[in-house]
Amino acid sequence: MAKASTKEIVKKMEELKDGMRLSLRLNPTYGGGAVIIELNPSKENGQKKYLMWWGDDEVKARGKEPFLSSDKAKKIASWPGDRDAEWIA
Repeated sequence: MAKASTKEIVKKMEELKDGMRLSLRLNPTYGGGAVIIELNPSKENGQKKYLMWWGDDEVKARGKEPFLSSDKAKKIASWPGDRDAEWIA
């Protein structure tokens, strides 16, 4: 799997369309598990643009409340980017 830099994650986040998601795996040193990033499907006022989930695997991660949410891609991207994340194909 290829390493994911914060800059690369931000670029891919800005290209996301509705229904698309980014999937990454954290290095075990930083707790491991799956990270999912997607656009917020709810377009209500006051809702953040990007949502991020973190869990043991993609199913468990998505089953929880979002771990982070922000209107700024870099705020979300820096979390997995700083934790040696790899892309999940």
